[in-house]
Amino acid sequence: MNKNIIKSILFGSVLLTSCNRDLLSPYTPGALTQEVAIKNVSDLSLLLNSAYSAVNSRTESEEVSVFTDECGIGYANGGQGISNDNEYFFLMTPQVLLPNALWGSDYVALAYINRVIAFSATVPTGSTSDEITRKQVLAQAYALRAYCHLQILSYFTTDMTSDTALAGILADRVFDVTAASNRQRATNKQFYDLIQADCNQSIAIYNSLGAAGLDKTTANKFFALGLKARAYEYKGDYPNAENYANQVITQSGLILANSAAAYQRVFFTDDEASNVETIFRLKRTPLQNGQPFSLHNAWCSITPNFTGSPFYEISRALFNKVAANNTFDAMKNPAYTDVRYRTMVAPTSKIDANYSTSSDYRNSDVLVVNKHGGTAIGSTTAATTASPGFNNDIKIMRLSEMYLIRAEARAAASDLPGAAAAVNEIRQVRIFPNLTTGTPALPLQVYSSPTAAWKGILDERRIEFAFEGYRFIDLKRIGTKAGAKLDRDPADYTSSSANYPAANPVNLPLTSNKFALPIPQVELTSNNVITQNPGY
Repeated sequence: MNKNIIKSILFGSVLLTSCNRDLLSPYTPGALTQEVAIKNVSDLSLLLNSAYSAVNSRTESEEVSVFTDECGIGYANGGQGISNDNEYFFLMTPQVLLPNALWGSDYVALAYINRVIAFSATVPTGSTSDEITRKQVLAQAYALRAYCHLQILSYFTTDMTSDTALAGILADRVFDVTAASNRQRATNKQFYDLIQADCNQSIAIYNSLGAAGLDKTTANKFFALGLKARAYEYKGDYPNAENYANQVITQSGLILANSAAAYQRVFFTDDEASNVETIFRLKRTPLQNGQPFSLHNAWCSITPNFTGSPFYEISRALFNKVAANNTFDAMKNPAYTDVRYRTMVAPTSKIDANYSTSSDYRNSDVLVVNKHGGTAIGSTTAATTASPGFNNDIKIMRLSEMYLIRAEARAAASDLPGAAAAVNEIRQVRIFPNLTTGTPALPLQVYSSPTAAWKGILDERRIEFAFEGYRFIDLKRIGTKAGAKLDRDPADYTSSSANYPAANPVNLPLTSNKFALPIPQVELTSNNVITQNPGY
């Protein structure tokens, strides 16, 4: 592992996210090389807070949306995605942002986490409350360590289902920063074994503490259970994936957001009811708000509306996909509306029904990303850029993912009605009837073949998790089973005002080596034994 990455955390700290309103300041680790640095449970908690700070996923959400098929180039684009890293043109090298950001942030977090785990064995606890806090911190640390390793595995391995394929460097202990930094990548099996063991440790500690309310801003017990489900899903072990997904569904006390207002509160204002939808979110503060860090500023310079300078917009293909769920009755009145449409598409968007023949597509069809900090009506958005303004939390896991894991498990078992039923659990609380005459049928899913089931699940994930960082891994995992490919409308790469031939999706087939990210150059430079992925 790059020694400089680890050294950097010993002499500085990051302030991008916070796990808890009571833990807004990370630990300043000026003496972390000495055991005396952590003197009490409060220090341990602050050290954990630094780990939370490191796993900021704005880069994942942004870069995945541009590199895949969630984004088009916005009318206010100043070169983002089409110069610099050229993400929109599928440029992927050891020097570009996505692999460097993911590798760097996860390993910085792991350096903090491993110190939390190591120091937790020796930190003094002078009271029962101190001991409870110590255990809570330790349980969170194990869950976060599992999360970071799963992120590294999923992005950097060539095959998530292979035990022998290489993942990343296994960070299961505190590394000596004065020792040689040359370390080889571990196999997927070694990663999966550690991930499951860490989740088990976390769950066991939480169980020993007894029943407690779900704190969405910490790596809680149900996040650990959900991680087990996600890891088994990635591995292709669907019986276990379904088992743990069902445990989250039945034991967490959470429900899917079952109204338009409830769903939009998850994304616009982060103030949904405590029993609704979100399993784990990274808590952020108004003081951390600013263009380089705020989640909504991944796609616009100012605010998520037409005048907020959107440099990326919703891709036409994705817009068409979610808009298709808005159905009409025989009298052309709105029959059903998918709440995810208005959650995703800003009310101030300019929609050109004749976009495919427009002489100025980039300016006539403006589809503003509304999902993070947006609004259901008007132009005044929850999110702003000025500090201290509202700054959206980053959603790491939601309950709908567990239903879609169940759907995949049913598809893998050739239970097509079961797969459809799991998807429809979500659609029944996302697609709502309008006040119209008659009772048109709710657009539920029925699958006629295994390929249709996988495609239906992939499409539902595309809409449900748009702009949350899922799409790259979803295409990598199940795109081929679904008979799918990268889906960009020709208007987003061949129109007169958006003419980018290199962005044609034929240039990124699902068989491309780019679906296993390159080991970053900073690692290659300092680690002369690490194996690079094929094709780089």
